[in-house]
Amino acid sequence: MQRRITTSRAKKRQDMLHDLASDEVVCVTTGTGYSRATEAVHALGRIRDGTYGICADCRKRIPAARLMVKPEAARCVACQVEYERR
Repeated sequence: MQRRITTSRAKKRQDMLHDLASDEVVCVTTGTGYSRATEAVHALGRIRDGTYGICADCRKRIPAARLMVKPEAARCVACQVEYERR
């Protein structure tokens, strides 16, 4: 099921992901830049396949507030904490 980005907030998140994914300066100058840019590319893929905003682990919706802060997030906060613990 593919959904188009229709809301202005969703469009803004998509634009932020595009900017982050293509920001070569961040990729070159910081150790975390490459990882975050890669996460943005993956998030753009989730937008395309209709799974953006769904936690990769528990399959529940990721809260909009988390996506506004970290639009490339693949997990809800609880699952991310558990993922980092492993």
